[in-house]
Amino acid sequence: MSSFIEFFGFRDNPFNITPDVDFFFMSSVHQEALASLEYLLETEEGFAVIVGEPGTGKTITIKKFLSQLPDSVEYAYILFPNLSPEEMFTALLEDFGIEPPENATKNRLFSMLKDFLIEKKKEGKKVFVIIDEAQNLPVETLEELRLLSNLETDKEKLIQIILLGQPELERKLELPQLRQLRQRITVIYRLSNLKKDEMIDYINYRLAKAGNSAVRISKKAYDRIFSLTGGNLRLINQIMERALMSAFVKNKHSIGSEEVDEAGESLGFKTQSRKKLIIFPVLILVIFSALGFGYYYFYQFNPKKTQPADKTVPAKKAVETYGTVIPAKLNMRKSAGRDSPVVYVLKKGDRVKIEGEKDGWYRVRFKNIEGWVKKEFLEVSYEKGTDRTDSRE
Repeated sequence: MSSFIEFFGFRDNPFNITPDVDFFFMSSVHQEALASLEYLLETEEGFAVIVGEPGTGKTITIKKFLSQLPDSVEYAYILFPNLSPEEMFTALLEDFGIEPPENATKNRLFSMLKDFLIEKKKEGKKVFVIIDEAQNLPVETLEELRLLSNLETDKEKLIQIILLGQPELERKLELPQLRQLRQRITVIYRLSNLKKDEMIDYINYRLAKAGNSAVRISKKAYDRIFSLTGGNLRLINQIMERALMSAFVKNKHSIGSEEVDEAGESLGFKTQSRKKLIIFPVLILVIFSALGFGYYYFYQFNPKKTQPADKTVPAKKAVETYGTVIPAKLNMRKSAGRDSPVVYVLKKGDRVKIEGEKDGWYRVRFKNIEGWVKKEFLEVSYEKGTDRTDSRE
């Protein structure tokens, strides 16, 4: 029996939800996340955190990073880490190929890990620990990971740790008992959904990677996909797979909004019927027409009312301040101070908006990220912003 994969001439399912590095799409947000992880590798800092809602691509991003690591790096990858400290240390040792003794104490397991890390450092190797779904880690296990990250020689760390998790992880790291761990996090990056233009590029990229870039998708279909998924990678994959199945059943080699709506309904997504889509704008038109008639009647036929004088002062152009990053890498910190946690790592040439200053630091915004940077690392420029109207009397 033929399948939609054979029907469309694909080598593989282009929208399999299992993370596959071969189908990794380098969107702007995922490119920046990879750059942050590469910065961690270069600088040998202790901790990095990648957070994002389910389906934003955390796992495939870390797999892409791991696929590029040189042979001089060894790593352990832990999934579903609702583990006690003892269970966590045991899992790490086993992932590194070390069989711990039965009933070993936490101190014994920690000591075995330390010996392993020292030996790898003598061999000239770096060691990473990656923990996925880290929002499920108990507080006491996170604290033990902090102690593990403290292991170092006179010059460098023995281990680097990457935590991947949903937004709950970031909230957990703000707990008072994890304050010291939060201060050791050098890199934190928040993954977001794709914008519409990148969603279209993502779909076409995966179709081409699977072996058929000629599948026609209508503009209305793209609009419906974005409306249903909000640019979430996992939801895009689910919708597109079902839409291709729907087209296959109809013996069609193209995807229209009808196939997308059928896919959404089969997945239980909230979709609006065509009747509702027509009624809603008509209802809005009726409401605005009624308001317009009422306004006209009130001012034209009520002699006691007159139009208010226009007291608007002419618009002024606001001057906005921007800064361009001078060094190759620049830490953006949570507050003004070198001991404050790093919220993002800027690159040379990045342009930030300056929104305030304090004690030799600028408060800046880069995309949707806010933080503080040292003044001397920015080249400042000024430009006129959007019109601002002063409505004072």
